[in-house]
Amino acid sequence: MSTDFIVYNCAPTLSGVKVGNLVAQKYNGEEELREFIEAQDSLLRSKGVHVIVLKLTAKTALIYVYRLKQLASLLSRSSVQNFLAKYGYKDFSVNGCLNYLKSRLLLSNFPHEIGVFLGYPLDDIQCFIDKKGADCPCVGIWKAYNNIDRAKLIFELFSKCTASCCRRYENGTDIYRLTSAG
Repeated sequence: MSTDFIVYNCAPTLSGVKVGNLVAQKYNGEEELREFIEAQDSLLRSKGVHVIVLKLTAKTALIYVYRLKQLASLLSRSSVQNFLAKYGYKDFSVNGCLNYLKSRLLLSNFPHEIGVFLGYPLDDIQCFIDKKGADCPCVGIWKAYNNIDRAKLIFELFSKCTASCCRRYENGTDIYRLTSAG
């Protein structure tokens, strides 16, 4: 497996401007996948970035690349805890939440609270759930219902970050050197 898919899909997280990214990646064998994920997690851990598998299907892995400190900070907020508690979350440690999210992913292809783990605004996640994704005034990385101007700025930041990282990667910068410490 190559790190290409991580760089191309998770550049904002690698750069430190986003708490986490998800990517679905095809794999040939579980052993190869496990070794690859462990190697990437070990490599990036010193930069504050973790790489885990949230869900496996027959040939696709749902991989979560996240910044531990940013996720821990996000999960410590009472508003986030109150929101996640509605979906059965009880242990608000990073490991507790990720383990519960994994169990939720077994029941649903995409439980909507996953937006929290991607750093989406809580009010937009709640509006998406309430409106079942309809009547959205702005679509980008997420469906933005509130603070549209701010959302557009963030979408542009993520886009520029991805373009810059991909360009540097294609010019020979490895994933470790692309990843900001944090």
